[in-house]
Amino acid sequence: MANNSYKNPSMKQLDILKTENEIERSHYPILLQAQKAWENIEHFRQKRKRNRDYTYGKQWNDLIKLPDGRVVSEEQYIREQGKVPLKNNLIRQMVKAVLGQFRNNQTQPVCIARDRQEQSLGELMSTAVQYAYQHNRLQELDSRTLEEFLISGICFQKIGYGHRRGKTDVWVDEINPNRIFFNAMEDSRHWDCTLIGELHDMSIAEVISRFSFGSRARAIQLRNIYSEADNETIRHNFENLTAKAIDRLDFFMPANQDMCRVIEIWKLESREVLNCHDFRSGEYYHIPVTGAEDINKENRKRVHEARTSGQPEETAQLIETEWSIMQTWRYRFFSPLGDLLDEGETPYWHGEHPYVFKLYPLIDGEVHAFVEDVIDQQRYINRLITMIDFIMGSSAKGVLLFPEDQIPDGMTIEDIADEWTKYNGIILFRPRPGSPMPQQIAVNATQVGAYEMLSLQMRLFEDISGVHGAMQGKAAQSGTPASLYAQQIQYSSTNLLDLFESFKTFREDRDIKIMKTIQQFYSDNRYLNLAGNNYGKEISTYTPEEVRNTEFDLSIAETLSTPALRMASNEFLMELFRSGKISLEMLLQNGAFPFADKLLQAIHQSQAESTQQNTAPQI
Repeated sequence: MANNSYKNPSMKQLDILKTENEIERSHYPILLQAQKAWENIEHFRQKRKRNRDYTYGKQWNDLIKLPDGRVVSEEQYIREQGKVPLKNNLIRQMVKAVLGQFRNNQTQPVCIARDRQEQSLGELMSTAVQYAYQHNRLQELDSRTLEEFLISGICFQKIGYGHRRGKTDVWVDEINPNRIFFNAMEDSRHWDCTLIGELHDMSIAEVISRFSFGSRARAIQLRNIYSEADNETIRHNFENLTAKAIDRLDFFMPANQDMCRVIEIWKLESREVLNCHDFRSGEYYHIPVTGAEDINKENRKRVHEARTSGQPEETAQLIETEWSIMQTWRYRFFSPLGDLLDEGETPYWHGEHPYVFKLYPLIDGEVHAFVEDVIDQQRYINRLITMIDFIMGSSAKGVLLFPEDQIPDGMTIEDIADEWTKYNGIILFRPRPGSPMPQQIAVNATQVGAYEMLSLQMRLFEDISGVHGAMQGKAAQSGTPASLYAQQIQYSSTNLLDLFESFKTFREDRDIKIMKTIQQFYSDNRYLNLAGNNYGKEISTYTPEEVRNTEFDLSIAETLSTPALRMASNEFLMELFRSGKISLEMLLQNGAFPFADKLLQAIHQSQAESTQQNTAPQI
């Protein structure tokens, strides 16, 4: 397999350049381009906030304009009418049902080698990726990411490598969509992404640690740039357990004045390169056009070596070059004033940005969330509930006909109305002979079809969302056949299939990027520590190049990881063991038994002691 790696200058040389150069502002147009991309998706952030409010119970926050010109929330308007804005949050229950379906079918990544002779490498990479799942708590993180996907129709994660929580490893972070910006895209696979970035809020200590590159002079420049950030009072004024800070994000200014805004931008850029083919080593690579003279010098050297060895010059194995345009991802970190804190080509072996994202469904470049489809039904259900409550309250006592000549002394008609509306109100008066007594007219006003409309909207809510009562675990009505109930569950799963498959594609892209990051940064000893003794001596026979060049031969798939599946696997292995097809060690190594490791260790220790006794000299 040819080596397609790009020959970059060493990281040490890049750091020397960064420490010697002053912080510049020559890349300010790129920052303005990122600001434009941020502003262009403001409508999405507003729609996401509305979807989130409806999901978590804030369902009367939409603004309305009154005839007098005032703009108030629906909740305030309803309260001004003397009503209570009631709600019956069905959206939250729907989201929890979908998350429960996802949790009930948890999967784990498996690397499958297309070449069966390299399957042991696939199993090794499966162990490494599953380890990344474990220490990043990705099962929990994916559930929260799916919840974001249901609410906003978009989800972002970021894969990087560095030191955190006491160890250096591959890390996966969930990125809040309010902090993300990107270019306009139409490809549902997002292969037309050319700009993506993120807004960071860091402490001044984090900024200096990240961008000073070991230079005290550069650290002083950074401190002057962020002179208003105070490390002593940081986070003292944060509003806790509220979304206000994330909702009022600005592109240039942090939500808290004690923090430092850092703008991370990744941009796909074009540059001139020379594609090189070295006939001596069979290697393909590319270099900047400024390296043409080095190639010519190497070719002259090889021609001279062929001539001095008595061979024709035509037999010299030269390096052929071809001019070309290459697109590469470059990263930049800016301050709000346009100071370039850091820049360079992507340090990752996969040659891309570190983000993985999914926009759903991205038809004609638009995003439509799962929650968005049922907001109208939720609004109408809340309106009917509030209206029924108002009707029942108004019809409890009916209308009072009070003769004018029967008004008690010292009371007005407003006082009588106030007492009448109280559940324990008392009106004292002396009836006048011949005058009619106060009369109550009560009419059953609840039979106006509101209950039928409410029942209809509840059914429409299930039909539109596709999440029926059977999927939510609701008890079936009396007389419902078991086959029909199972069919309803299957129908609900089918309605959600497109949503789950799109999220599965997102996870596969994320797992592939995790695998490539592992292959780039993990050492051979790290692989051996992760694999343990599961692969015996076979894994030690692979070279680092073989492990790191398996990206073209491996594909990421998902396998179910549920208690029912583990039980079935254990039962299958037990049948093989009973029939003598496998040994006890093979059973413990491949089964999911809680005592397997301890028992295997005891067996190996017993075998070692038995071997020593057999090899000991007889006296």
